[in-house]
Amino acid sequence: MWTCVPYLYLTDLQFSSSADFIEFVDRALLVRDSAAIQKFHLDFNNCHAEDLYRIGGWIQTAVMCNVVELDLSVYSDAEEMLELPESLLTCKTLEALKLRSNSIKIPTSGCCPKLKFLYVKFSYPDNDSMDFSQFPALEYLRIGGSLGYNGFSFNISVPELKSLRISLEPRDLGEPWNFLINAPKLEKLDVSEGFLSNYTFESTKSLVEASIDIITLDDDESDASANRATKFLAGISGVKCLTLSSPFSMACSMPVFENLSKLTLLRDGHWWKILMKFLDRSPNIESFVINHESYPPTRYLAGEEEMVIDLSGCRRNPDYVEVLYWSPPESVPKCLLSSLKTITIKGFKGKEFFGYLDEMELIKYLLKNCLVLEKMTIYTPGLCWGTQEEFYNEISEAEWGSKAVQVQMIKKEFYRADGFYSFRAKSVYSDD
Repeated sequence: MWTCVPYLYLTDLQFSSSADFIEFVDRALLVRDSAAIQKFHLDFNNCHAEDLYRIGGWIQTAVMCNVVELDLSVYSDAEEMLELPESLLTCKTLEALKLRSNSIKIPTSGCCPKLKFLYVKFSYPDNDSMDFSQFPALEYLRIGGSLGYNGFSFNISVPELKSLRISLEPRDLGEPWNFLINAPKLEKLDVSEGFLSNYTFESTKSLVEASIDIITLDDDESDASANRATKFLAGISGVKCLTLSSPFSMACSMPVFENLSKLTLLRDGHWWKILMKFLDRSPNIESFVINHESYPPTRYLAGEEEMVIDLSGCRRNPDYVEVLYWSPPESVPKCLLSSLKTITIKGFKGKEFFGYLDEMELIKYLLKNCLVLEKMTIYTPGLCWGTQEEFYNEISEAEWGSKAVQVQMIKKEFYRADGFYSFRAKSVYSDD
């Protein structure tokens, strides 16, 4: 059987010792001779120092069998590091490489002439830099893991790169990591970090979609933090679809997002300030969503361009429900006057919750100033009927800038099906 299967998935999970697993892998590869391997997947999570050289031999065997996809997950208690064999780094058949390990030394040289997909996940690597410019055909790059507390530099100068995902584990504050990104064909960028590193973008004109999740900016009031945020946003300002799940400093200078058609803002305590700042700097937005809860963005607006503001922190707080933080901007953003057509508010909770007054004032402001608005839809998890009627009256008395706008409230009703709680949406109000 082992002589012909093109996919090998080998794991030490069911073996009582590493010696038994090594013997099994040796036999599995020996009987294949030189039969081609499409994908070689190795999970060796209880590797010892004396076992590392065997892994190098297995990799060389896979290369001789013209491996196309190589997936290595190797974790060891040893201080020694495994260097990937030179034959792998010059392999002419390898198109996809995944490395998840605390004991594999990330290659710093070699070209892998046909490699299109690379995923590296590391734990406190022993070097302080990584150069991906050695992969000329690379189209998809995923970087993950823990880098430590010292500065770490990445050179991502890859001419064919289309998709880049950076997902680094949170850490205590330390020296910012450095990323140089020069990818003229980059279409998708996904960044997730504990706090924002120092990013330098040299060419991102093709960027279509970006998703940015930053837990903290280390010190939202510091000049260094604001400068990094300003530099980062300027580097991706040509993007069309942007998700920000980040406390980006209000002190940063926001660029103009001329091409932006879809914006998602998540986890921000001053959402109304951030919203107006983005509206003011995004002249061509046609639709946006304010989201109090973790509703799937496409559940109600599948296929539409939308801007999402997640207010998951909205909570019942009787001490603050009468506090009004909202204040209208000095001038009406251009997109409200000429392009904004659809507004959706998800998770509207009512007067007993913090932020209600701000939200009501914002709704009335938008109704008044959105001159080409066609539809406003409000989803509620269950307002009492008296509160709903009060809301209807307040909205009806507000000034509406668009004569064609329709306002609709949809009540979300929970029900139990097959042992799980789900919900269905029910329209409770529509005004033509």
